[in-house]
Amino acid sequence: MKVLHVVASINRDVGGPAVTVPALAAALAAQGVETTVATLDYPVHGPQASAGGARLASLPAPALARALRGWSPAFARQVGELARQRADIVHGHGLWMFPNLYARQGALAAGRPLVISPRGMLDDWSLRRSRARKGVAWRLFEADNLAAAKLLHATSDAEARAIRKAGCRQPIAVVPNGVDVPAAGSSPARNVLERAHPELAGRRWLLFLSRLHPKKGVLELVRAWAALEQGFPDWQLIVAGPELDRHGEDVRSLAGALGIAGRVTFPGVLSGDAKECALAHAGLLVLPTHSENFGVVVAEALARGTPVVTTRAAPWQVIEEQHCGWWIDVGEKALRAALQGALRSKPEALKAMGERGRSLVDERYSWAGAACAMRDAYAWLLGAGQRPDCVHTLGA
Repeated sequence: MKVLHVVASINRDVGGPAVTVPALAAALAAQGVETTVATLDYPVHGPQASAGGARLASLPAPALARALRGWSPAFARQVGELARQRADIVHGHGLWMFPNLYARQGALAAGRPLVISPRGMLDDWSLRRSRARKGVAWRLFEADNLAAAKLLHATSDAEARAIRKAGCRQPIAVVPNGVDVPAAGSSPARNVLERAHPELAGRRWLLFLSRLHPKKGVLELVRAWAALEQGFPDWQLIVAGPELDRHGEDVRSLAGALGIAGRVTFPGVLSGDAKECALAHAGLLVLPTHSENFGVVVAEALARGTPVVTTRAAPWQVIEEQHCGWWIDVGEKALRAALQGALRSKPEALKAMGERGRSLVDERYSWAGAACAMRDAYAWLLGAGQRPDCVHTLGA
């Protein structure tokens, strides 16, 4: 079986599909699927993620691609050639970008079935953002892209419902993203971050680790922390992640205006040992998101034994069911109340939550399991085997 994945970017600072698509491709390759990842390279957004044993077909993003959401005739030609030569299936990731159009064009021209992973971009919150621009893309190519798909992929039941709400009637494979579970005791020491940020020494860490974007609820987090921080002098808020839309300036300005600049650490993008250190040594991870099709950082934190506070806009009811975190309403009021309760928890109670979270991820969210389910869905689409349990059809 040969699968071509087409994604706008796998540059580190973009986050989301830029992280999960190469990881899925690598896991598929490890299971014997001949896998190619076609993408554009935007060095300004950091290095490209590794795709393991998958073949990487990457072209530099020219100026017009950077200005016009991935518009690149050269990339369109490359996708078309790869679809003919190296694919039984073309799998496009994301919406609203020209590479999504190229995936459909390449699949149809080569006579290959098209799979689309919307990657959360059909959620209500996402659809409300940049409505006019998305309306243009919908009329130009996105409606036709979705109509051409033979199979859609959702990373959660909540995302599958959003796909159905958007009017899509094709079969949907519900396959969560995976996460790597590190070996116990393998995390770098706290001083990896403390050397660069001395204010972290001797304090417990409340960690936000995601894009600094309005969708992620960072402003609500800073306001909630401002209302609580005097009662928790042994905690320090860390706000880490890439800034793609200058939203970080708004966050830092708010912290200054509220008089808590010294109680918030902004380390920028964390990767490698610095990211591992933050996830492993945080007392809590908080993701007060307004919309999330999966929320990879939630799984990453749980895999490292760190309990989580996140919202009902993320599909993580299981952390409430398994008692490894807090699953709360969206908004500053609910966030402030949850954080107050979480920060008052005894260290041993948070440690027990984290241990349950690690067991949960180990059992349900491995990349090997995700790749196995996706491979079975591909095989069914190609007529080789019965419909797997992860694939849901209307009326079934």
